[in-house]
Amino acid sequence: MTVKDQQTATASEHWTWVEIDLNAMAANFGELKKLAAKNMAYNAGLIPVIKADAYGHGMLATAQCLDVQGCPLFAVSNVSEGIALRRAGFKQKVLLFESTLPQDAVAIVENQLTPTVCTPDLAQAIDAQAVAAGVQVPVHIKVDTGMGRLGVDEEDALAFVQKLRDDHPRLVLEGLYTHFPLAETDREFTFGQMRRFRDIVYAMENQFITFTYVHAGNSMGLGDYKSELFNLARPGLMLYGLYPSEELKKKVALHPVMAVKTRIISVKTIAKGHGVSYGHTFKAKDDMTVAVLPIGYSNGYLRSLSNSAFVLIRGLRCPVVGRVTMDQVIVDVTPLGMSGDLPRLGEEAVLLGSQKGATISADEVAHWAGTISYEILCSLGNNLPRIYF
Repeated sequence: MTVKDQQTATASEHWTWVEIDLNAMAANFGELKKLAAKNMAYNAGLIPVIKADAYGHGMLATAQCLDVQGCPLFAVSNVSEGIALRRAGFKQKVLLFESTLPQDAVAIVENQLTPTVCTPDLAQAIDAQAVAAGVQVPVHIKVDTGMGRLGVDEEDALAFVQKLRDDHPRLVLEGLYTHFPLAETDREFTFGQMRRFRDIVYAMENQFITFTYVHAGNSMGLGDYKSELFNLARPGLMLYGLYPSEELKKKVALHPVMAVKTRIISVKTIAKGHGVSYGHTFKAKDDMTVAVLPIGYSNGYLRSLSNSAFVLIRGLRCPVVGRVTMDQVIVDVTPLGMSGDLPRLGEEAVLLGSQKGATISADEVAHWAGTISYEILCSLGNNLPRIYF
């Protein structure tokens, strides 16, 4: 039985579910490889980011899909995600973005994970465990050039790496990387990061320190920032069929992987002047017909979508009216009843995806919610049963 088989639900088992199109994901991965090939610097290829349960798409099913495509590298957030991949039988190199605590050293070495090292304490702990196990451990070093999160401060990077080389011979200096916080919004700042990071790499080369992998580009970096310095790209969002900027739609053709669907559980008439849902933030201006859908903020459908979002029923956009509640939303289906054919119980509604030629994108849902598409994917994908096909 495959990972996909183990995780697959069926629509008949649930009133609300997520559909994951693994064929679309495989196609997206192929397109991203082509995009990387156009920039000859990316000769090490791609390390897809499958952290946070693959942005809500299911980490193990995503890893299996990429494994079939011949992907040799995965990037995840933490040790527990890396262990989950190993227990599922995946042999790929697994880079950990968040390996910061010395107590993780045993699990890192035992599971042959590739940690990010940016503190002396972690370096010492991994080195000691490597000595005990009689192995060498490849590590990546993250340099903070502007994110202000994890990483060695850029002015300390050369000294830190020299100390790793001199004091911890069991650590193989395999990768050096940084991260772009403003790639989508501030090209000048991002190019400044790239220049400073380049100077750090050159300074290390002058000390005879080189790396197999030098990387910085996420989806936006891969698509819109070319440099001979970087040989590995870390796409996340684009793997799942979304674009970090409108401009990238001209460079690569992607297909959304996730859809979110539900079924109508109630249809009723609301009289003119009556309020709908908590707080009566919506009041009917005329007699209207509403449908109740079994999804709410406990399922990842954000409360900020109240009175702002739309869903598809019979290919028609029906507005969400009133506040999103814990496990239900109410939508206006009055136009559907004008033909005398009211929506039926059990009829499908699409909250994300396509129906009868109409589409609601994750970017639209994010706009309605006042957030970003990443949060929409994670919120919905990680809180609902998934169906893979």
